[in-house]
Amino acid sequence: MNNLMNESRKNYWWMSLISGMALLIFGLWFLVAPLESFQSLTIVFGVIILLVGLSEVYLSLKNRKSVFDYMSYLWGGLLNVVLGVLLISSPETILWIISIVIGFWLIFKGGEQIKRAIRLKKQQSGNWKAVLVFGIVLVLVAAALLWHPEIIGITIAVWTAIAFIFIGIFRVFLAFRIRELG
Repeated sequence: MNNLMNESRKNYWWMSLISGMALLIFGLWFLVAPLESFQSLTIVFGVIILLVGLSEVYLSLKNRKSVFDYMSYLWGGLLNVVLGVLLISSPETILWIISIVIGFWLIFKGGEQIKRAIRLKKQQSGNWKAVLVFGIVLVLVAAALLWHPEIIGITIAVWTAIAFIFIGIFRVFLAFRIRELG
């Protein structure tokens, strides 16, 4: 059995090489065109969510007599269909939504830090300036996100690219190690 596994690995080392090269290519594409690659990923996620939603709607209607509370499955499926269509038809919308949520959250957190800095200054604490600067930086980052929502997409794409490149390098290295061992 062990000999069969070793033989199988030896014969299929090239699969690891191909998957590693594909990951490297996608990782480089994400680095070269981060916003476009984020939008492409958003469309792929939209298609997946749409298909899941359609299957949930179908299964909930088909099994409505045998599934307890099938209406919650139906509504969940319809929500997935709407979200999937939205992501497919307008991938930049997800950037806008994420940027607004994160932007306002950062404004709130920045405001908390500025308020804390004012309290620390009144208490004559020595580190109130650092807290104030941190709060101001948070508010400025929030303003940048709200003004340019594509920053989120670029950031996600760059980190995805880095992950793909590292995994790709590992897969290519692994392919050659398997070939050497065989």
